[in-house]
Amino acid sequence: TKDWSGWATVAWAKLTHLRKHPLLVPGTLNPEPLAQQARVALLGDWGTGMYGAPRIANAVKTDPDGFELMLHLGDVYYSGTLDEVNGRFLSLWPSRSGATSRALNSNHEMFSGGDAYFKRTLPEFGQTSSYFAFQNPHWTLIGLDVAYRDHDIDDEQAWWVGEIVRNAGSRKVVFFSHHQLYSNIEREQGERLWSHNILGPLLRSKRVFAWYWGHEHRCTIFEEPDRNFGIYGRCIGHSGMPQSRDLTMHLAHATDAAYSAADWRICQQTSVDGNALSRAIVLEGANPYITGEEDKFTPHGYAVLEFDGPHL
Repeated sequence: TKDWSGWATVAWAKLTHLRKHPLLVPGTLNPEPLAQQARVALLGDWGTGMYGAPRIANAVKTDPDGFELMLHLGDVYYSGTLDEVNGRFLSLWPSRSGATSRALNSNHEMFSGGDAYFKRTLPEFGQTSSYFAFQNPHWTLIGLDVAYRDHDIDDEQAWWVGEIVRNAGSRKVVFFSHHQLYSNIEREQGERLWSHNILGPLLRSKRVFAWYWGHEHRCTIFEEPDRNFGIYGRCIGHSGMPQSRDLTMHLAHATDAAYSAADWRICQQTSVDGNALSRAIVLEGANPYITGEEDKFTPHGYAVLEFDGPHL
């Protein structure tokens, strides 16, 4: 976080990539198949190649129960250049036989115009577009690209998402993205997402069951569906980038028995469009993988989603 020479490369990447790579879009409204019993590994902001990231990769790769889908929620540091994508992302990605890998677009990949993301990562993963869908008889999973337009969505994609949801029938819908829909900690909110003329009404119809995002380098659980959109919100952005404890270390401890296995804290209440968000619990504590500065940064980790028929 204090590697100023490294962060200076972001300015250079932006100057040398003034034109974005063309957006690659799905050629179909047919979601890819998902097994009725499926495990999904979810890594967010993992592309540092340092600290907890290699340990997470090893944990995913050696998990005895395996995975059907492995999903990166975006961010390869510093600017998602070809060298960074190769060295800090693809060379360490925990590929497994029989598991499909997918990567979401993010603001850091777009700092370099998205060139390495579209030209290198997507072909490596056999991924044809930056947004996609998977489906089984009970669930429809949709990966969004809300980074090509920073923390926003284009009309064509929003229409595609609406059609996928409409065709999903009674299935429960889960969204995945890099940027957050909202936050109980940071000021940045997804106003351009919930205000979009197509996506906004879809969200307010309360058709989306849950939404997993990254961008904010924390693990945060919103315990109940929010009043605006009826969504269970989850932030899984803590897989590789150090996050200062300054805003969370003084929060009250969650004493519920369900949170006894780790240091969880209760976030301060925040409202979105006049409605208070549900109680949020954020993972706190020291990070043993940042040698010499363990007490300054929150823990690294990842999520495993288990789909078993109608249950998640």
